This record gives sequence, structure tokens and C-alpha cells, in this order.
Amino acid sequence: MKLSPAKVEQLATMLVDVLAETDGVLFQAGDPELRAAIVDIMTDELEVEDRLNAEVHQMLQAYKYEITHERLDYDTLFRRLRQRLIAERKIVL
Repeated sequence: MKLSPAKVEQLATMLVDVLAETDGVLFQAGDPELRAAIVDIMTDELEVEDRLNAEVHQMLQAYKYEITHERLDYDTLFRRLRQRLIAERKIVL
């Protein structure tokens, strides 16, 4: 995850504060519950890229022998496979 948990918490707090000051926005829960929900959603979205990278690494491990012996560039293969999965799954990063 590219943001620390403290930064995610800070952003969630700022978002709740901005929404509380916005006319026409009515909360159906208290501030702590809203912050916790926002933190959960943000954390899950930020971890999408981490999970994708781990999956690409795992997929390439199956071809480790071929990559090593055929002198293929692991980084290039990683980027290409990652981009293909992003396009196929329509992931927004």
C-alpha cells in the first residue's frame, strides 16, 4: 500500500469533515462509524494494486526456469503481464 494507515485515517477524517460542512449532506451514522467505513474502503482500494502485483509475481514464478534459461527480462515480462491483467479485468489504479 502506498499510503500509510495514519495517512488513510487522516484523509478519512478530512473527508468526513468536508462532507459535514456541505449543505444537503445528511449522515445516517456518527462520525466514527463513517470514518471507519471510509478507512476500510480506501484500504481495500489501495490494496488492489498490491494483490495484483503479488498475483503477477506468482504467475511468473511458474515460468522461472524458462525466464532464467532463455535470458528473458523479468521486469519487462512483469510489466506486460500486469498491464494485460489490468486491461482484462478493467482495473482502475
